[in-house]
Amino acid sequence: METKKNIKRAMFIALTLLTCATASAQRRHHGHVRPCAYRPAVVRVVYRPAVTVRVSNRLNKKDRLNMALAYLNNNKTLSVSQYSKMTGLAKATAEAELDAFAVSRNNPIKLVMSGKKKLYVV
Repeated sequence: METKKNIKRAMFIALTLLTCATASAQRRHHGHVRPCAYRPAVVRVVYRPAVTVRVSNRLNKKDRLNMALAYLNNNKTLSVSQYSKMTGLAKATAEAELDAFAVSRNNPIKLVMSGKKKLYVV
């Protein structure tokens, strides 16, 4: 009878120790490990070549005026969008430059309004 009690006691102590050891092993890194739902952020470094040379418009204002006059000699009218495509200027810059040509008395280019659209003629 005494041996059965000792065996039961030993088994109880062994099970208790194993249970505690398992529980402490599972909680060993508690607080130091992020939860399972954590997804680390991946950072990609993309190398782009640095632009060292900026290409500007190679034509000066006089060359652009000659282009506009040559176009107007072959065609009836010149629009801002057409002038912008010819010279490579932005539309706002092209419009301002054509307006400056039209206002100048030395240039034969004149402004004609067709509704909301600005057209330039010789």
